[in-house]
Amino acid sequence: MGKRTGVLEHEADVLKLTLAELDAEIARCEMRLRIARTAYLSKEFEKRIHWLQRIRFHHYE
Repeated sequence: MGKRTGVLEHEADVLKLTLAELDAEIARCEMRLRIARTAYLSKEFEKRIHWLQRIRFHHYE
């Protein structure tokens, strides 16, 4: 997956987001998963979605 300016890669950074911002990031990743052109990108977005959802479950609910 290519590097995007402002992408949060550490759990501590993700925890600074509001619940709405975290939900928006998950939605963005899900949209990108639907349009991913390669299996590699699909797998990377699936891993990121899983990671973000795990953080959401453990820290926001």
